[in-house]
Parts: sequence; C-alpha cells; structure tokens
Amino acid sequence: MIQFTESDISAGASSQSFQRGSSYYRDGAVLELVQRGDVLSALVEGSSYDPYEVRVTLAGEGRLASAMCSCPYDFGGYCKHVVAVLLAALHRGETVTVKPPLEVQLAGLSEAKLRRVILALAADQPGLVEVVEKEINWLTTMPAGETSGVAPAAPLIAVDLAAIRREMRKDFDRINSVGGGDYSRHYWDYDEAGQFSPDDVLEPHRTLALRLLDAGDAAAATDVICAMSDEWGEGTDGLDEWIIEGNEDVLSEAAQELDTLLAEALLSQDLSEEQRDWWLERISDWEDLSQFEIAASALEQWWDYPPLAAAMEGNFGERGAWEGEAPHYADELALVRLHVLERQGRRQEYIHLAEAEGQTSLYLNMLARVGQVERAVAEARLYLTQPDEVLALARVLVEQEEVRAALDVADHGLGVGEPWRGRELARWTVQQAQKVGENALALRAAQVAFLGAFALEDYKVVEALAGDEWPAIRSDLLQQMEQSNSPNKIDVYLHEQMLVEAMAVIDRSFSSFYLERVIEAARTAYPDWGIDKCKRQAEGIMNAGQAKHYDRAAAWLSTARDIYRQHGREAEWQAYLAGLLDLHARKYKLVPMLRAIRSQ
Repeated sequence: MIQFTESDISAGASSQSFQRGSSYYRDGAVLELVQRGDVLSALVEGSSYDPYEVRVTLAGEGRLASAMCSCPYDFGGYCKHVVAVLLAALHRGETVTVKPPLEVQLAGLSEAKLRRVILALAADQPGLVEVVEKEINWLTTMPAGETSGVAPAAPLIAVDLAAIRREMRKDFDRINSVGGGDYSRHYWDYDEAGQFSPDDVLEPHRTLALRLLDAGDAAAATDVICAMSDEWGEGTDGLDEWIIEGNEDVLSEAAQELDTLLAEALLSQDLSEEQRDWWLERISDWEDLSQFEIAASALEQWWDYPPLAAAMEGNFGERGAWEGEAPHYADELALVRLHVLERQGRRQEYIHLAEAEGQTSLYLNMLARVGQVERAVAEARLYLTQPDEVLALARVLVEQEEVRAALDVADHGLGVGEPWRGRELARWTVQQAQKVGENALALRAAQVAFLGAFALEDYKVVEALAGDEWPAIRSDLLQQMEQSNSPNKIDVYLHEQMLVEAMAVIDRSFSSFYLERVIEAARTAYPDWGIDKCKRQAEGIMNAGQAKHYDRAAAWLSTARDIYRQHGREAEWQAYLAGLLDLHARKYKLVPMLRAIRSQ
C-alpha cells in the first residue's frame, strides 16, 4: 500500500522537475504502471522516440526508498518522468497493475522454461549476456554449488543487480563526459574543477546494501556490494588520467568503504573454510582497486582467530584482538565486527571486543544498554574526553530511562574538551535538566553552550535561567565574549543595545555580513558612522566601474539618503549626490540610478 504524499514527491525533486512532472501526469504520459512487490515500474512518454523507463523502489509500509529513470537527467533529485510516475501511483491507484514479484513468477518454472526465458531475453538485449556470464561464473565456481551464503527463504527487499550495474555505468559515462570543461553537473566541485563526489555514484546502492544487512539478508547484500565493486573498478579504470590524478584521495576512500561493506556482509554469513578460500580468490580481482585488505583479513581470520576469540570472551592484553602489531586498518575491521555482533544480538561479545579494541565510547554505550549503568557512568568519568562521546552515552541512558545517570554523565561532559565542541551536549543538557527540575545544571549547561559559539539564542537561554544571578553572569559572559573573534557577538551587542561595541566589531572586520543590521540599529544615535559606511560601500563599487553591481551601490546610497533626511540634513545629501553625478557623468548605466535616488 502506498504511503507517500505529494509533499514527499515535491521534497525529492526540484520545483521545475515537479512542475513538469505534474504536467506529464495530467497529460497521461504515464504508461503501463505496474507494481511487483515493493517495486513500481512504468513507461513515460517524453521527448525521445522511445518511452523512458522508470523504476521506483518502496521501503517498508509503502514509503519512498529510491527511484531510477533511463532519461539523461542528472541535476539532482527526481526527474520529471519519476515525478509523473509517482503522482500517477498516488492519485490513480486503480490504474496500477499488481503482479507477483519476479521471484514468485520464476519459482514455478521448470529448468527448461527458465533456460528459454533467459535465452529469449539475451537475444532481445545483447548487453544482458555479459551480466548472465558473470552470474554463471559465480554459480559454477562457488564451493558446494552455493551462492554468496545461505539466503532467506524469500527475498526481503527487491534487488535488481542489472539496474545497479546499468546506473553506475551511466554515472561514470557522465563523469567522463564533463571532462571538457562543463562543470555544471552535480558530480563536480564548483571551486575545484575536476573534483567529483563518489557518493553520487555509490550512495543509493550502498544504502540498499545496508538495508539488506539490517533485514538479515547478508547474501543479497553481498551480491549488491560485488556488483558495485565490479562497476566501480571498471568505471574508475575508464576515467581520464587527469580526473584520476585529481581525485586520488576520494577514490581511495570510496574503495575502502566498499572493502568494509564487503567485509561486513561476508562476516554476517555462515561460510565454510572452502567458501572463504573461494572469496579470497574472488576479491583478488579487485586488487588494483584497493587491495580489499579489510575483507581479506576478515576472511583469513574469520571468527575463530585465537586472539579475536579470546578477546570476545573477555581475555585480552595490550594488543587487543591481534597476535602481533595491529595493522593500519584495525579500527575499521573492529567496527565491522562490532556491527555484525550487534545485529546478531551478541551483546556480551560486543562489550568484550569493543573494550579490547579501544572503542571506548561504543563499549560504554553497550554497557548502558545491557543495564550496567553504574559501571558505564563510572568508567565514562574516567575515560571519555570528548563531548560528542559523552552525549552519545547520555542519549543511550535516557533511552534506558536512566535520566539521572544521563545527567550525571552530561555534567562530567560539560567540563571536557574545547567549549566549541561541547555546544550540542550543553544544549541537550539544558533541555533534559529542565525536565527534571535540575535548574543549576541547566544554567551551567546554558553558559557552556553560549561560550561554545557566542550565539544570541544561547545567551537568551542563560538570561532566562539566571534569575537574580543574571547581572553577575551577564558581566562575566560579556567579558569572555569580548576576547573572542566570533562575529556572532554582534547579535548579542545589538540585543544589549551596546552599539559602540557592535560598531567596533564592524570596523575591525572585512566582512559586510552584519553591516546593514548595525547601520539600521545605530542610525539614530550615530548617523555619521552609518552614512560613512554606506558611502564607502557604494563608492567602492562605483569607482571600480563594477556595472553589474550598480544596483547594490544605489541601495547603499538610498540608505545614506534616508539617514541624512532622518536628521534634517537634506542639503548635505544633495551636495554629496551632485558631486557623484559630476564624478560619474560618463557612466550611462549608473547616472539614471543616481537621478532616480535624487527624485525619490
């Protein structure tokens, strides 16, 4: 049953795509709308001779998960064809043809009939042959005739490996196509031409793999990750050399992420030694990409590696879960193992391994989840040194309805790390402390929050909580704020009507972000300061002949005129404007603007 709304569709598309997609929907461009399980597919008539193919994947309870279209649109969000399909499914549900998922349809076919289906598809779609060949290779080389693991009896989430491969190939084609200087596509960084984000290629498929792991379908997740790795390797090999050289770091990081994903998927399965050996040989195909050393170590050591097995039982030394010196990727592999243990509900092993591997924050969070609250709080006070780690534990404690313990931990966290790092923890503590009447802690936390960024909203919270203590606290906060370089203090100065101080900050700054607000606040008491600032801004533009910004110069001059008039100094204004007209008389675009200001 469909649960998404028009607002969901609109939020996922640009305003232009949503508007055009709505027109396509109203004009009846959506054809053959079919739902198979949690997948919607349709054809949409567009500018091409052949209709565009749209595929929408639904998450649990009919919510939107992802959408793909065969059109070349690549500017972020849903294209107009996807919008049209989603609107049709939402408003014309009676036109949706419901069919059983492909897995169900294939289940009743004999071997001969399945062969006939595959051959017919390959004859019609030559590109499918390569995909089929890869799958055959997997099936015929996997030990014991098994696939990547023991799959669930029925697929939990729809997976279309061919679509993943097709989409990634299309993405890499687009990356290469902009190498000639068109950096308008979303892959490219506007400040550094040639930089692109691997997330734009990997993200939807990575999300699918994680959903499959969370759903307990590690075998399907492995298939998705392998398809991603195949296409990532081929795609990056095909990139122009200058693109590769400009993106070495992000390419390496993306490859490592695929490595950790594969390690997690493999460790989530019950693989025999023979199967693990097969996988080690299989991933060697990707050595030029990243070595896949994390997945290789996971397979070689498995869960019965003596130091690892001992660590999970609580027996470990200084080397943790390693026999010798830990490799550079030890933390990444530790996190992979912990993810698997958590999914499998092996909490005590999780606690021991997290402690052995120095994952202190995760170790304490799990202690709290299993009810060892006093121990978690005591060790947090000893070992947690970063506010974000303290906040993570405090939130877990609140989830366990241990609010007092959470505030005890938070109280400790307010005194660790740099003030700017503790702002989120401090704000959270204010809210939680107020709920249980811990006003002294709330007030302390509010002050820490303010000192973290000198934001006016935090200042007002301190003011509201301070009561009779406010004059002394106010003086201390303003004194500490004065020593900072934060531009946020201008907001506080304006709130306190400390105009001289606000103007002094502007005078020392090269930024004009707050300038208009300070001019407006000071125009009554300090008109000359505001007039001078307006003149400087306008004259800088006009004297440099920046014609495209003349309208901005005119706006500054209009503000100066209003301040002159507010103080009865019309003659001064007119004399100044006359001088500008004489000085810039040959600037045909500017002069009409200046005359318009004079006539207003």
